[in-house]
Amino acid sequence: MTIERCPEPVNFKELFKYIPGESAPQKRTYRGKTIFLVDKFPVKNKETLKSTIESTNSRYRQGFGIKIFNGYLVIDGEPMEYEKRCTALFWEEFKDSEVQVFTKKGHIYLENIWEETIYEEHKSGHFQKADGSFTHSKIVKYPEGKKIVCHNNAERCAYVNHTCANAMYSEEIPNGKRYYCNDGVEDDDFDDIVFTVTRQN
Repeated sequence: MTIERCPEPVNFKELFKYIPGESAPQKRTYRGKTIFLVDKFPVKNKETLKSTIESTNSRYRQGFGIKIFNGYLVIDGEPMEYEKRCTALFWEEFKDSEVQVFTKKGHIYLENIWEETIYEEHKSGHFQKADGSFTHSKIVKYPEGKKIVCHNNAERCAYVNHTCANAMYSEEIPNGKRYYCNDGVEDDDFDDIVFTVTRQN
């Protein structure tokens, strides 16, 4: 799927609607660039990567996540607890990190994240009402605000106005890639966070 002109407002959530039979992760062409929500980054077992956050330009706190299946990461010398699937979050205040990857899969996944403050949210579950009856949903309010981590198909992109400009593209650099990312704000400047991931050995 290709969009030739910039919609008003930009709605990448609409652009990334699932196409039956499409392989993951999804990719689209937008203004001459290949954009995606998640990147599949090839790695070797025990390979060491260096990540560097080069710049941010957003009212929201920015970062990126590394997701690994059936493996684990050692981040700046600290091993993460082994799980079948885990995600490590790297926030903008920590500019550089060294990540050793232990995996049999031969790849990790990268996506951009950002932090917002919400003041209410819709929760599903089994809740008892004041009259003794039960309901399957309720609105929970946070007068002081609650910090949430937003990313592909989560929180803001899933629920706020049903639109989202979350997407990213990359360029090849020596031993790795540079990523240019949009958060959920409906624009297409791709400068909310710019970071690199490079192989060190």
